[in-house]
Amino acid sequence: MAAVFWAVILLAGLSCTSAELGSPAKIEDFPSVVQVENVAATIWLQQCVGSVLTSYHILSAANCFSGVGYNANTRRIRAGTSTRGYGGSVVEVYHVYIHPSYGQGVGNDGDIAVVRLDGSLKLGDTIQQASILGQGIQLPVALPVTLVGWGTTTEGGLIGNNDLYSLELATVYEGKCLHEYQNAEKPEIITENMVCAGLSTIGGRDLDSRDSGAPLFYSGVTVGVVSFGKSYSDDQYPIVSTSVGSYTSWIVETAAL
Repeated sequence: MAAVFWAVILLAGLSCTSAELGSPAKIEDFPSVVQVENVAATIWLQQCVGSVLTSYHILSAANCFSGVGYNANTRRIRAGTSTRGYGGSVVEVYHVYIHPSYGQGVGNDGDIAVVRLDGSLKLGDTIQQASILGQGIQLPVALPVTLVGWGTTTEGGLIGNNDLYSLELATVYEGKCLHEYQNAEKPEIITENMVCAGLSTIGGRDLDSRDSGAPLFYSGVTVGVVSFGKSYSDDQYPIVSTSVGSYTSWIVETAAL
């Protein structure tokens, strides 16, 4: 079994430019990104995103692998393809390890999961392990980060993108993020284990739930796992990701199981 790799990186204040509607991307540019598919009757649809940790393990959001009626047979992983729901390698889910703090009364805190696959992924040009942030590293404000996934890139879009895309964002001051979500119609809790990001010119970005579990990259290193946000809100609210640096030790230990 391949080992998990992570990076301890020094973070400095950097400038950021934004592509507000996202840019087309190729899986060769982001080979650690995979699709999480859900089954409805006999039809499999991409509903979340994940990242390759080892040939047998995927990193994603806990909310993608929980809820009423959930079982491992209703999820599978598609890796090695830029196209939503087509091509690549498909592997079934064997077991899901959800962080023990998730669902324990502190909003979406701990929204992170390590998924054990029923078979192995063949690593290569289009399937590669993710580098993850070192334990305890916190991200500075206004750091340029990249979200990669298949959710819609258009305001009010109802259909996910057929092809992979990347979106340039910047991290948002925790106080601003907290203020926005505390004053929302449906308030949310923001904790130190989360990282908020939005368009550099606005500070927010509407979220498509099909990007749940998607990696947030800084310089090729996975620093966040998309957790929640607001849709159809004119980019008022930042996208909130689970901060990988809060859980690196748990991720590494769990991916050895």
